[in-house]
Amino acid sequence: MSQPHSLVSSPLRAGLLTAAVLVASLLGGCAVNGAGSAPAAQAPAKAEDAVRDRAQARWKLLLTEDFDKAYAYLTPAYRNVNTASAYRGRFGNGAKWMGADVKSVECPTEDRCLAVISLQSLVVARGFSGPITTTPTETWLKEDGQWYYYQN
Repeated sequence: MSQPHSLVSSPLRAGLLTAAVLVASLLGGCAVNGAGSAPAAQAPAKAEDAVRDRAQARWKLLLTEDFDKAYAYLTPAYRNVNTASAYRGRFGNGAKWMGADVKSVECPTEDRCLAVISLQSLVVARGFSGPITTTPTETWLKEDGQWYYYQN
């Protein structure tokens, strides 16, 4: 017999929400084309604009499960030690991303920015009856003139 949503214990709900946020964080990858650099676009004037554009483009790929292209947005250091296949294997089926929007970007230094994402997910677990929204913060690093998502 399933429990109504309102009767799910707070610790269980908190645990499932934490798991959903963790899944969202782990799934946050990035994309680069075959030569190891992201697709060239007209360069935005400010770092915040460049990161906003790249973060949104990466999430567009993740939403369509194009993990190979999203892999290209990861830092070169990450890609040097993790294959595209290994990266693709990080993604499970416990949640389904429904939408993602970059809400804000702040750059505390000239080579590091933080992007706040509004992420809508459908969690496949008891107690979740509809999409939930989380707001993970992504770290983006500038290397050789290009912004990359820092996958930890």
